[in-house]
Amino acid sequence: MPELNIVEKVIALEGVELLSSLTPEQLARIATIAHEEKFPPNRVIVDPAKPLDALYVIVDGAVELSRNGEVLHTAHQNEVLGAWALFEENDSMPVSARTVEDTRLLSIGRDDFYDLLADNSEITSAIFSTLVKRFRKLVEQ
Repeated sequence: MPELNIVEKVIALEGVELLSSLTPEQLARIATIAHEEKFPPNRVIVDPAKPLDALYVIVDGAVELSRNGEVLHTAHQNEVLGAWALFEENDSMPVSARTVEDTRLLSIGRDDFYDLLADNSEITSAIFSTLVKRFRKLVEQ
């Protein structure tokens, strides 16, 4: 399977709700810090005992989320794992995530993300706008 090019990374990032208000050019900047990772079946990606410091976007494959051995959800293409890891330092995800088939992910590390935001205020503004809208929606329910 060949490495994803920048256009393919942008297409994968377009499906991330947190990034939904960004322009293709802004997504391309984020794509430059997104690292492709490939995992075989039955590989633990997220361990609840370890801090999570990256957001993961599933490009293809499937990841099973479980808590205490109970399967909660199987995530597939365009789903995101650990979005809050970009904003909350040294926090672990309360579930484990394990691949159930060959899986390809894009990972965006917190430090790289912060560096990008520091240099791109329009991306910061758009992301915080999305977060505020999500929070308002939760409060109004």
